Amino acid sequence: MEKNIRELHSQLESYMNEHIKSSDLQKKFSVQFLELQKFMQDSSIKFYNEDVGMEYLKFREAPSNSKITKTNPFRIDSRYVDLLNGMLQEKWIIKKSKKDYNAILPTKIGPALFDFLNKYAIERRLSIKTRRNYYIALEKFCHRMEEENLLSLSKISSNVILTFISSVETGKDHAAIILRALLRNLFSQKVISYNTAHILDGIKVRKTIKLTSHYSLEEVLCIESSVDRKYQTGKRDYAMILLATRLGLRSSDIIFLEFSNIDWDNNLILFEQYKTKDKLELPLSIDVGEAIIDYIKNGRPKSDSKFIFLRCNAPYVTMTEGGLNVIINKYFRKANIDYSKKKHGPHSLRHSLATNLLNNGTPLPIISETLGHQSSETTMRYLHVSIPALLKCTLDVPNVDIDFYSQIGQGWKWIR
Repeated sequence: MEKNIRELHSQLESYMNEHIKSSDLQKKFSVQFLELQKFMQDSSIKFYNEDVGMEYLKFREAPSNSKITKTNPFRIDSRYVDLLNGMLQEKWIIKKSKKDYNAILPTKIGPALFDFLNKYAIERRLSIKTRRNYYIALEKFCHRMEEENLLSLSKISSNVILTFISSVETGKDHAAIILRALLRNLFSQKVISYNTAHILDGIKVRKTIKLTSHYSLEEVLCIESSVDRKYQTGKRDYAMILLATRLGLRSSDIIFLEFSNIDWDNNLILFEQYKTKDKLELPLSIDVGEAIIDYIKNGRPKSDSKFIFLRCNAPYVTMTEGGLNVIINKYFRKANIDYSKKKHGPHSLRHSLATNLLNNGTPLPIISETLGHQSSETTMRYLHVSIPALLKCTLDVPNVDIDFYSQIGQGWKWIR
């Protein structure tokens, strides 16, 4: 059985849109489609079959064609070929998780806790990953209750909760959060007492704030001006760098930027963020737009790819985040920027935009909207690297009457 590769890939995309709805996977498979299509064209192969898939994987395993190895635990190219073969045979291959997080929790109290978790997940609109972490925490709690021979929710005591929390080695924060919510729910139903319900209220989930690496406006301009735009590579690199320095796009959003994401008539860039899946609309400034047009007209290889930025050498496919990181590092060196104690990848340019906007007096909500953050709380971490912004948060020290100091002195003598 064989089929046209375009039709087969389109069939795979349609099935994913209906059943899987994973834009991440679709973008990765789009890259694989372009590489496989290029391999078939170079090999004068008209139609795809399972033997073609095997030959393609052998080609990919050659050191000169890819950095991956045959023993890699996960290979996106191999996964793509498996799925194409499945579509060819009119069947779908799904890799199932070893653990079923939709199974009812164990032990006698498990069904009640499972019901609570599902309602809590819907009310709080929890992500699949967060619900999974809470599921694991409640599963451990169920086993602990069974070990203590406590077969009823009314038997939950302060001692049981504190002993369990102290014994949790990984996921302590998730355990504290979901148990705190559970205890409040049980108290509202008059299953447990007030003392037990609020035993975890004093436990705070501590988040480590990582200070972001950033560069001054002058340093950013030096990086931009270090790009030689006389060559095709420079035209591409300059356009990508401006998307990071002027609009704050993440590296993944830059490399997966499509022609359909640009509204030239209204000077807008509209896309779904690769990381958060939230839609973002940004103004397309003249300098960024002209840089993209210059690359498309005078630097981009001839390709029918829907992605704007491609490799300069065959196969002409989308770049990787690692490749973009190497490019940005190159221009840091050319600009003679001191990055010895800082990160110097694409994300640092995004951080630099946020910090420089903050230093320029731009309100946090506007910066949040520019970066695509869901709330200003995420953007607040840039305050930690902006001394001028921190100084604006300081309060004046009130005047103190002279009698206050004499009282302090008398108190000090008494203490001594």
